[in-house]
Amino acid sequence: MSAYVVIDLDIHDPDGFQRYADAVLPLMREAGGRNLVVDQAPVVLEGDWRPSTLVIHEFPDRAAAQAFWDAPAYQPLKALRRKHSCVRVVVGAPG
Repeated sequence: MSAYVVIDLDIHDPDGFQRYADAVLPLMREAGGRNLVVDQAPVVLEGDWRPSTLVIHEFPDRAAAQAFWDAPAYQPLKALRRKHSCVRVVVGAPG
């Protein structure tokens, strides 16, 4: 069953973050993931959550999402992402 990674993304350095984005997409695809949403103007319907950019990735299941997150090849990219942005990340699956 699919799992969804939901990201509240605040980019501090767009050029630096683009290097991360260019490198991470092939790794995510190799893990079976894909982008569903990248919205730089999400609409808050209720509550105090105010994401600058909302990103949603889909993976085949929670194990695939976790394997991607923990993959050795992704670790240096996490450091690059942290250097150029701030994120809050959760993963969830139906059921």
